[in-house]
Amino acid sequence: MLIRTTLRLKEDLKKTAEKKALQDDVTLQEIFNKALAEYLEKDAHFEAKKIIFKTHHLGEPLDNLTRDDFYPDPNFK
Repeated sequence: MLIRTTLRLKEDLKKTAEKKALQDDVTLQEIFNKALAEYLEKDAHFEAKKIIFKTHHLGEPLDNLTRDDFYPDPNFK
């Protein structure tokens, strides 16, 4: 869907765009739509930042613990 709008352009920029449109056999409207789409697309694509997780040494690894180390047998009387 196309809508109408009014733009104020630098005179030399408009003349250059008109020449390019004639060379490429396209309309001035197509030139501006393509340029605006490329500009907005470039802004929309961003690179993901690498996340670095900082770690701390917490001493000896405790991967040799068993369930009994955490839950001793209850004393039932």
